[in-house]
Amino acid sequence: MSKQSSVLVSKSKGTKEVRVQATLESLDDIRQETAQISELTTEEDMLVAEYTMALVDILRPLAPAITVSTSILPEEWGKVNEASLDHTGQLLILGPGKKMRAIDLTARKHRELLLKVTRDIMPTLKNLVTEYRQGIEARVSFMSSVTEELQRTAKAFSPDDFKQPIS
Repeated sequence: MSKQSSVLVSKSKGTKEVRVQATLESLDDIRQETAQISELTTEEDMLVAEYTMALVDILRPLAPAITVSTSILPEEWGKVNEASLDHTGQLLILGPGKKMRAIDLTARKHRELLLKVTRDIMPTLKNLVTEYRQGIEARVSFMSSVTEELQRTAKAFSPDDFKQPIS
């Protein structure tokens, strides 16, 4: 074998070793990324479940549903007349012909939509909470005033005030 051909063989062998090493490094990177995907997916599932429970707890006393803008919905769903997030956390879609569909926003395939819906409903949710607080404040103010007046009136009827002098 000539000197030139042995150099070509060793270059070829070295190139193959570099390719194998690069492939093994890529596989290791893929394995690490996959492990992170698995951890993040588990955390996301847990957060979505907790988010849904909290949202349901907040909505239950405030409103049976919150209107959602139809413009944020995927185009492939076609024409949507109305959309709302109900107090169970389901996205309710009303299409042509009054056809109603419920969409489970906790499903992994709807996670991006869950984010869009969340951003969309926050101003409405804030208003609902503020109105709820204001309603409680109005009741407390009314009951406080009435209670004070009733207490003043009740003093006039206290047993000590009705003691008759003994003759």
